[in-house]
Amino acid sequence: MLNQYKHVEVNYLPEMETAVWKIKTEGIPNFTLDGLREFTRFAEDLKIMFTDNSYPLKYLVSCSAHEEVYNLGGDLTFFLNCIKNKDEEGLREYAYLSIDAIYNIYTSFDLSAVSIALVEGNAYGGGFECAMAHDLILSNSKAKFCLPEKKFNLFPGMGAYSLLCRKLNFKTATEILYGGNVYSSKEMFDFGLIDRIEDEKVGIDAVKNYIEKIDRDYNFNHSHFQCLKKVFPLQKKELLEITNIWVDACLKMNISDLRRMELIVNAQNRKLKQTL
Repeated sequence: MLNQYKHVEVNYLPEMETAVWKIKTEGIPNFTLDGLREFTRFAEDLKIMFTDNSYPLKYLVSCSAHEEVYNLGGDLTFFLNCIKNKDEEGLREYAYLSIDAIYNIYTSFDLSAVSIALVEGNAYGGGFECAMAHDLILSNSKAKFCLPEKKFNLFPGMGAYSLLCRKLNFKTATEILYGGNVYSSKEMFDFGLIDRIEDEKVGIDAVKNYIEKIDRDYNFNHSHFQCLKKVFPLQKKELLEITNIWVDACLKMNISDLRRMELIVNAQNRKLKQTL
């Protein structure tokens, strides 16, 4: 079976031909540099395991170990330190590893499978981008979605532009990118970004319930998402070029911008303490 990881928990459900990978974090539930480095190894292990026909695979599902948070996205404390120290190399490593992760998810890790994000808590920033990289998004009514980067004069640089502008009309995509607003799962469903709101069951039961509903049409669904990616192709080069702009923008942030970023970090830390 797959190796044990610190930041990812993996389970294979043979009766559903489904692999479930769960995001695990210590502290603020975000994507750390160590977590992204580990994700590269996890992605390679996943490809090796499921290239073997001993493990038939139809669905790849991501979810979170946190009940109230899918993922809060970028490691703002790491960003702050890099920006203050003019550490362009550190920012670029983080950005490139993020693109590797997003593109692996977008391409279903080069495996013949449909990817599903199970979002049962807040998906902010890079967490929202991660969810959007999947073929399908299953949510509950409590989940919230947001791209907050404009609040500190930055932009979401790990896939949001590429994914939103392919999935939505330009006006709606721009509204989400510019506004920094928090959206409910109902609003995301109405936009067409969420495929189903599932409140009857939670966790893996919600996934099983959903897959039972769509599995009869697996051949169509799998082919459908392959076709969409041909009609609206997304190359990794595009994602890297955009994230290079993000690195440059980080290094241009002023003291006021960084202060607003620090306020968000402080709010995240307070929220974390309340849950401990």
